[in-house]
Amino acid sequence: MLELKNHKLAPLFLFLSSLLWSTGGLFTKSVAWNGLCLATLRGVIALAVSAFLLRGRKVQLNRLKVMAGFCYFVQGVFYMCANKYTTAANAAVLQHTSPLSIILFNALLAHKKPTKSEYITCGCLFGGMALTFMGNLNGGGMLGNIFALISAWFYAGVFFLNKEDGAEPLESLLIGNAFYLLLVPFLVTNETVHATKPSEWVFLIIFATLSGIVAWLCFAVGIKHTSALQANFITLSQPVMSPVWTYLFLREKISVLSVIGCVVVLATLLIYNMYAVNQHPESVEV
Repeated sequence: MLELKNHKLAPLFLFLSSLLWSTGGLFTKSVAWNGLCLATLRGVIALAVSAFLLRGRKVQLNRLKVMAGFCYFVQGVFYMCANKYTTAANAAVLQHTSPLSIILFNALLAHKKPTKSEYITCGCLFGGMALTFMGNLNGGGMLGNIFALISAWFYAGVFFLNKEDGAEPLESLLIGNAFYLLLVPFLVTNETVHATKPSEWVFLIIFATLSGIVAWLCFAVGIKHTSALQANFITLSQPVMSPVWTYLFLREKISVLSVIGCVVVLATLLIYNMYAVNQHPESVEV
């Protein structure tokens, strides 16, 4: 189920998931719902779909799957809330400081020292991200910035835990979405939710489908055949794609620095993954 025959396509699936995730800021800021309700709606819909995909399959719980699912749940809630309290640029760039967390997790928990190429790639990516947001990364709301950093740590946990022995990304996704049931009372009692127009519901369902279902299914397929750090590098394309969506739908101007930053990040991802596939296939097929 959801197995990838050609493992070299795994980075493409991860990039697609990143592209869909990059719409999160646009959708979140386009509706009056708070971040908690948005995250809950997305999680509940994703729960129904993931349960359907796993129908007839006995899900065997273990500590690793539950921890990965919990990380998925927490990062989603805090990222949605971050977008409501700070700028989309702040939320995206701060959440994607997660590679540093993965390097730390690998060093402390897996006793795996990053390679020279991973350090160089990490530096180039952060350089590109800095250029992209240099003109947009303002003070924002401090609470939102803190939420984004919390999201970053748990976001890194999703990548790290799903690469451990005994992990099953799709089952962890199901478990993570099940945690959202705890938040349903906040959704059904919210006055703003009750006042939502039918046209807005269509908008919300599209958002939930793209970022809560399709994106994470692509992630579940791709993460099985890439290293945790490589997968995280690929999804770093999310924050640099966010300005593209705001330009297309809100006609916000993209600065020259942002364009240069996007080119640096995407070029770095391309070069790194070409190197990983052609020189070190073991980092792709695991």
